[in-house]
Amino acid sequence: MDPSKAADENALLRDILQESASEVLVFDADTLRIVQANPSAQHNLQYRIRELRKLTPHDFLAPEDGRAFNTLLNLLRNGKKRRTALTMHFVRRDGSRYPVEARLFESADQGTPVFICIANDVSQREASRQALEHSASDLRAIVAHIPGMAFQVIRQHDAPPALRYVSEQSTQLLGIKAAALRAHPERFFKLILEDDRADYQARLAEAGGGHLSFNWEGRIWMEAWKDVKWVNIRVGQRETPEGTIWDGIMLNITHSRQVEAEIRRSRAQLAALAAHVESVKEQERLSLAREVHDDLGGNLTAIKIGLSWLLRNLPPDPPQWLKRTAYLDKVVDQTIDATHRIASSLRPPVLDFGIVSAIEWQLKRFRQNTDIVCELRAPGETIPLGPDADITVFRIVQEALTNVAKHARASKVKVVLTLQQGELQVTVTDNGQGIQPGHTQTHGNGFGVLGMHERAIALGGELSVQPGKRGGTQVSLRMPLPAAATE
Repeated sequence: MDPSKAADENALLRDILQESASEVLVFDADTLRIVQANPSAQHNLQYRIRELRKLTPHDFLAPEDGRAFNTLLNLLRNGKKRRTALTMHFVRRDGSRYPVEARLFESADQGTPVFICIANDVSQREASRQALEHSASDLRAIVAHIPGMAFQVIRQHDAPPALRYVSEQSTQLLGIKAAALRAHPERFFKLILEDDRADYQARLAEAGGGHLSFNWEGRIWMEAWKDVKWVNIRVGQRETPEGTIWDGIMLNITHSRQVEAEIRRSRAQLAALAAHVESVKEQERLSLAREVHDDLGGNLTAIKIGLSWLLRNLPPDPPQWLKRTAYLDKVVDQTIDATHRIASSLRPPVLDFGIVSAIEWQLKRFRQNTDIVCELRAPGETIPLGPDADITVFRIVQEALTNVAKHARASKVKVVLTLQQGELQVTVTDNGQGIQPGHTQTHGNGFGVLGMHERAIALGGELSVQPGKRGGTQVSLRMPLPAAATE
């Protein structure tokens, strides 16, 4: 070969080595002393070239990699291998380690046998691999501790949906092993109670036919335990190059459902008890009103008649007799008025003429006691409420008016009764100072609005207290009419 051409090639090789990102180390085949190292090797190992020439690879090779490194060198020396590769760790001058992928082969430098090591720093790749392993491990740990079954559904282009992943909790939740469920997703459908299958199929159609690929809540029959479970399925959908993927979780919500059912039963029992208590109270009021009106009122009337006879038949002298008898007659008149007032408060007789007449009487008394202007709007026809509903509506309007007098600082109140679609709707609206949105008198220690709510609920009604459209406060009551009246 032309010496000048060979010189050019050597210069080219040196330039390539100088710019290479790979670490290139050349060491004597006999002594293993470093002969040459390119800038990448010097930089990564943190040694200058003159320092490296005093070292051997064992000086910066991790101790655990020394034996494997020597074995490979012997294979190269004996000609059993021409080149070889291994993964090992280099140790920098500051003691830090980094992994490398190295290739070794034997060559000659001016007739002297040498080994050449070309190493690539793979610490970044190794860090990524370890992070991925940790991520996968963490994910498995999280999934293992989820109180339910995690799953993943995939639909690739025009292919039907398929279960790509099911966590091992499927055995505990469904009694079906994960592999079996992945192979036959339809087995879940067979567990669903017949009453809930229509809803499941409707949701399934919305989701495009992918089993377990939508939000659904229902019951399943567990043959192994002879029991019914409530399950809730929650999923999130995302698009990927592979296709549409649904990531989901199925939870056992049987306990929470049982708690909800127990709360509903307790609430119904409390409502029934409240209705019974109110009914008993109203019966006692009715009985007391009759006794006050009939017995006490009758006796007072007899006393009134006797005093009137005395006033007519007493002699004019002495005059104090006449004066004392007239005073007693006046006290009896006042007592009779109080008796009528107490009896009306216990159970207004005007209720016998219907709810509209009772509210008219109520508003008249309210206007007399408070000087607040009252307005009533009601249908012309009779409102067909039963006795219990009559007294409930009357007491709710009474409590609403009491709250207006105590708290509203209003100058006008309007009561509206309407019949709509088998319901009686009652609104009591004032023009007072109003309430804050979301705040009612059930807050704190007041039981007025709470009692109104309980009365309405006991008869299947609904009550709300909210700010009026033009200020003030509006109490709204919806009460279902009896079925016979609706027909």
